[in-house]
Amino acid sequence: MDKVLDFDRFLAEKQEETLTVRVYGKNYRVKKEIPALVPVLLARHAEDNAEEKGKALLQAGDLMFGREAIDGFCRRGMSAEKLAALVEQVFARILGTEEKQVLEDDGTVEDKKGK
Repeated sequence: MDKVLDFDRFLAEKQEETLTVRVYGKNYRVKKEIPALVPVLLARHAEDNAEEKGKALLQAGDLMFGREAIDGFCRRGMSAEKLAALVEQVFARILGTEEKQVLEDDGTVEDKKGK
């Protein structure tokens, strides 16, 4: 008799942790996991193609924050570089590799060592 790996059960039992991310004065609850689509897209375009990396980060932002939120960030004037930095900082926080800095609304970086 074959053994069955019931991954559906694993997914159902997994406790979903969230991370609160503050952008333009509003708090967003983001799942504390990196969407599988991101590493898949990056691996498929491993030749360090900046355009493909940008697309992957935008899709990650849509998945984590929601398309409406990302569109709202863009309407508020967020640059492509800041959007990429936001997504990358969320990834770093999820992975536990974040620096103790916060990207402020005006684009400056505030050092948060021990504060």
